[in-house]
Amino acid sequence: MSAANDIARSRRFWLKRNSESPSRLEVVGDVPPDLANNIDENGSLVTVDPADWIVCFVPGLRRQWWHRFVHHRHKHVFAMRPTGTGSWLLVEPWWTRMMVTILPPADAVRFLRWGATGDILRVREAVPGKASQLRGWSNCAVLSAFLLGRPSWTWTPHGLYRQLLRERSTRRENVQQLLVDQFTKVVSHYSSNALSVGADQLSLPLRELLIIIGRNLLETMMTPSLLEVCYTAILEADRYPDATRAYAQHGPAPAIAVLTKILAKAKQAGEIDLADCEAGARQFLGMLHGNVHLEAVLQLGDIPTLSEIDLRARTTVKAFLDGAAPVETAPIVARAALMA
Repeated sequence: MSAANDIARSRRFWLKRNSESPSRLEVVGDVPPDLANNIDENGSLVTVDPADWIVCFVPGLRRQWWHRFVHHRHKHVFAMRPTGTGSWLLVEPWWTRMMVTILPPADAVRFLRWGATGDILRVREAVPGKASQLRGWSNCAVLSAFLLGRPSWTWTPHGLYRQLLRERSTRRENVQQLLVDQFTKVVSHYSSNALSVGADQLSLPLRELLIIIGRNLLETMMTPSLLEVCYTAILEADRYPDATRAYAQHGPAPAIAVLTKILAKAKQAGEIDLADCEAGARQFLGMLHGNVHLEAVLQLGDIPTLSEIDLRARTTVKAFLDGAAPVETAPIVARAALMA
């Protein structure tokens, strides 16, 4: 469901809750009436749709005395959930506390790799849930079942695994496909935003149009969450090549396709002289990247400011178009380099 639909749905619930007459409002203790009378049918202040959790049943990282009494591969269980920005929400029940944190992609892969040593299930949480706080001993299996809203009476991760596996909606997952899906979703979102050009902008002179696209691409590439995804795609290229290919297919590839069409149209109009418009698009993107993007991915320097991004886009466009100018205006050296 899109963010716009979520907002519209929230407004409908808000209007529905506030349509009660003042005489029917109830006050519960010291809770303000506007809060006590604006809960949904599940008793919540906000209405959310059920989400899918990636539940990992894993062997222990350290040997424990009680490991001999449980399944050899299912000694612990934790849950993760991808976000729309490339990061992951982690819920891991420890002995001493419940760890709930946001993981960057590279750290999330470490937990997913741990999950791959056991079994990974995709499970839809139950809303409002059928679990109970009277369950008893709160170990990792009990707390994970409670997170999912399951009325489980098992005390072992393997027992919860068998229970969830009996549900028709439960699906097995593997790490590479999880990364492919998330990289595709995140990178496609950023890429489509960066490459969206209005009809009025398409009618602009080629130099101005390329400056706009170049600036948008640089701003997008320097987004911290996308830099983290790029870093993870590079880091895990050998281990999960399909995920790295997904990043390339939904990141640089669409940009090259859009730039190729723009350059081909300009060539047809006689504005530029390129032997291969796709090669020119790749060259322009490479000039735009330079070493700035790599330094940002490796955290070797500060992320460029908006004014620095604008200057780099304008400088790149000028250098590129000076070398791609028509024969009668292009410098002899530049023409020779392009036609080689």
